[in-house]
Parts: sequence; C-alpha cells; structure tokens
Amino acid sequence: SRSTLLGFRNGLERYLNNPPYKKGIHIATDPAFQQSNQMLDAKLKQIKKQGEQNVKHKPAIEREDLRRLKESDVISQTTPQGLLYNVWFHVTLYFCRRGREGQRNLRRSSFLFLQDENKKWYATMAHDESSKTRQGGIDDTATNYEKLGRMYQTDHRNDGFNALRLYCSKLNPDCNAFFQFPKRFWKGPEEPVWFENRCLGANKLGSMMEA
Repeated sequence: SRSTLLGFRNGLERYLNNPPYKKGIHIATDPAFQQSNQMLDAKLKQIKKQGEQNVKHKPAIEREDLRRLKESDVISQTTPQGLLYNVWFHVTLYFCRRGREGQRNLRRSSFLFLQDENKKWYATMAHDESSKTRQGGIDDTATNYEKLGRMYQTDHRNDGFNALRLYCSKLNPDCNAFFQFPKRFWKGPEEPVWFENRCLGANKLGSMMEA
C-alpha cells in the first residue's frame, strides 16, 4: 500500500539520522536521493491505477456471527480453555488491540474494574498502549481509544466482564503475562489456579480466531 512504501522510506531516514550515524538527511528532498524518489513516485502512481493504494482491512464480523459466537460453548467460562477464548475475544473486540505483539505485552494489572456514576460495573484498560508507530513522547497527541473503551457487565452467560474478572482471579501468580496456557491437568472449577506458569506467545495469540 501507499502507506507501507512511504513507511519504508521514513524508516530508512530514521535509521540514518539516529545514532551512531547521525547523517541529518531528509530523503524526500535531498538531491542525492532524486532517482530513488522518482522510482517511488512512479510506483505509487502504478498502485493507484491498480486500485491498491489503500490498506486492505479484514472484513468486520457480521452481527449474526457475533451473536452465534456469544452463544457458543466455545467461550464458556466453565473451563480454562473456554475462559481463555472468552477473554481473548472480548479484549480484542472491546479494546481494539493492535495485534499479537500488543496482546503479548498485557499484564494482569493492564485492566481495572470500576463503577460508573450509575453504579454499573465495567472493565477498562489501566494504561495507554504503546506501539511501533505510537510510543509516547512530547509529539504523541493522538487519542488512545483502548484506554477510553469500557466493557460493561451484563447478565449474559458468556458475559465478557464476568469472564475477565474470573480470568484474572484464576491466573498463575508465578507468570507475569496476561495470556497464559490453560492447565493440562485441570481438576475442576474449585481449583484456585486454572493456568500454567507459561505464557502464550505472539504466534499463538495471532491464530486464536482460527482455533
């Protein structure tokens, strides 16, 4: 896409201008890069003609599919595996996590359980999320919609709020990661810990919807 190609150029520029090189160049206007900029311009025009200039997002989940998923026993809170699926789904749905890397960095302390002015319980993120493109700093003024998100408690049997609160109470205290592997030898709901001292990796988190 257009943004990806421009991102490559910007990334090269940052690399050359940061220590140890400190070249102090601006690739877009420096005469030394005239030919490469001409080639980039030609490529951008080409992908526009081909209708490929924009980022291609995954299609949104249809409302009916969301309803069927919410009713499914796959995300039941009665087993460690179902509870994990429930929490992963609702965290992704409500807080728009940027992907597997962001999910891998979550901790138990990443979420708060609060009440609004009407005494209704909801879950929200406890901190801003950094990413490769937004890492904070004095120039970062964009609104963080993850932190503004609220997941309210409902009476649904697969309710995301209740699942998240239960999940946090069943996590393995010896593992810092938020997403942990379900216990292989789980004895039942009465167990105080449902998860192993083993974190889910970025690749596993990236394929959760496929599972």
